[in-house]
Amino acid sequence: MADWKPLPDELDLDTRNLVEQLRRLKDRSGLSLVALADRTLHSKSSWERYLNGKTLPPRQAIESLVLIVGADPDRLTALWYLAEHSWSCRETAGPKARRPEPAATANGTGTGTAAAPRGARIRRAAMSVWSTRRRTAAAAAVLVAAGAVLVGLRAVSDNGPPAHSPDRPNRLAAGGTSGTAPLDTTCFEDSCTGKDPKQAHCADAWTAALGRTHGVYVELRYSDACKAAWARISWGRTGDIAEVVAVSGARRHDRVHYDTDVYSPMVAADTPSDAKACTTLTSGAHDCTDPGGTIHLTEPPEPTP
Repeated sequence: MADWKPLPDELDLDTRNLVEQLRRLKDRSGLSLVALADRTLHSKSSWERYLNGKTLPPRQAIESLVLIVGADPDRLTALWYLAEHSWSCRETAGPKARRPEPAATANGTGTGTAAAPRGARIRRAAMSVWSTRRRTAAAAAVLVAAGAVLVGLRAVSDNGPPAHSPDRPNRLAAGGTSGTAPLDTTCFEDSCTGKDPKQAHCADAWTAALGRTHGVYVELRYSDACKAAWARISWGRTGDIAEVVAVSGARRHDRVHYDTDVYSPMVAADTPSDAKACTTLTSGAHDCTDPGGTIHLTEPPEPTP
């Protein structure tokens, strides 16, 4: 955990809650301010101000940090709306002003009772954003699932030569449904270990880590629906091995039997970071990807015929 400075006393409760949540996410990421700046559009000095309550972070900064650590975007967005309202009220009232209390002032007039209803409306609006996003995501999942039934799950696969692999023409659909579409899977987490992702209908596969060694691409493939991961290599040769290794110690592999690619059976993985993909080439070269991340990476290009 970082040795954080105390937040300013004049910071209102809503902004304080937001900053404390951002600090927790930053600690969870394990990134320094320099590394955080490298992975977002905001500088090191900007993050220093955001995380110490000196400046209200823009919404884009919130969304960037959420993407890096895989946190709940709806909850953080709701907190940001509340903080933004409180920050605006403080700036309007002056630098020394405190957030008005819900109760009336001592003389029975005005300031506290007038501010409370508006603050309550903003709070309800922020919570409504959270709730509406969740309902929208659920509705979208139903529509995507219905579309998947109509077109058939055979459009997504990790089998066969790269030029004809059903997994490759459906890259957009697989990435777009990650974690939202209820697929007709036949396994989940531990029950997926050792199974073929194609036969288990883990059709929302996406690439969570990618590397290249001696011209051979190695990917960590992940399914949110199945909570499982597997390795895939492309541009390989007959005999090259694709292996997935889980933090639990479980590992599965397969080798190229023909053409240039192959994928391994699955291992259980609660998150992409719980596994990595490795390859051992017939030349003796061996390499592994980093543990999987939260960003959907671009898959390797098709090999030149």
